[in-house]
Amino acid sequence: MTGNYYLERMRNQTFQAIDGYDPTANKVFHETLQHHFPGALPMKDYMKQTYNSLDSYGFEDQNTMGMLAICRDEIADALWYEVVKYWGKTFNCCSLAGFVLMGKTGLAAATDHTPIFDGVRRFTFYAMPHIAISKTGEIGKVYREGIHKASHACGALEAIVKELDSGFINLATDMQDIEQSIIRQKILSTIKYGEKPNLVEITKLACRVISQDVEKLLGTLDAAIFKYAVMTGIQIHGPMDTHWIYPQDFYVVGSDLRNGKEEIEVFQIEKQPV
Repeated sequence: MTGNYYLERMRNQTFQAIDGYDPTANKVFHETLQHHFPGALPMKDYMKQTYNSLDSYGFEDQNTMGMLAICRDEIADALWYEVVKYWGKTFNCCSLAGFVLMGKTGLAAATDHTPIFDGVRRFTFYAMPHIAISKTGEIGKVYREGIHKASHACGALEAIVKELDSGFINLATDMQDIEQSIIRQKILSTIKYGEKPNLVEITKLACRVISQDVEKLLGTLDAAIFKYAVMTGIQIHGPMDTHWIYPQDFYVVGSDLRNGKEEIEVFQIEKQPV
């Protein structure tokens, strides 16, 4: 076992020299990625495009604070590092599966910390669930350093998939598992009786719920004071420590914009339904 693990580790380290974003590397993974998430972009490309696009709207790292709602899972931190890299200080809005559970009190704390320039407080809000795809195309499977078997992403959403498959759903609110209870209730409120979405489908469903929750929560802010940009999508973890984004919503809200809101289309793909 030890010898096999050592050889596998050495093999993986060797492949680190290969560009994991090249479609010829891990071909099965790339085919699976584009089948389920057509148009998904390497995370670094996605972040660069969102940052550059927001420059013309007056967002800069010096006058803007980042806000981020992603899963608590440590492998999701790749997106955290990217947001901090571009936007500097970033308010933690995270919860299981990336759901936005901070509420009005959490939002009040976050917005109270945003800098004021020219009488306007600016922030960017990234909110995304996540999913993993292994090098052999296994959905939800991720191989973490130091763990000899596959683990899961997103485990919180996969638990709901398994509950639906089993036919037994615990609808009680568990105060010792409050986040999972709320996530379960939000997911179940959007599907029809008897439906059993798989992990890809439930992740896309979570993305839609998160997008709606973000819009509703931020809609309580005074547009005369706040100007903000929202980016939603799905964070995807691939082999060789690659990370991807399946982009969905991208818009700016502010009193200086026509109708107070403007959708931004920068990605060279058609916006995909979730």
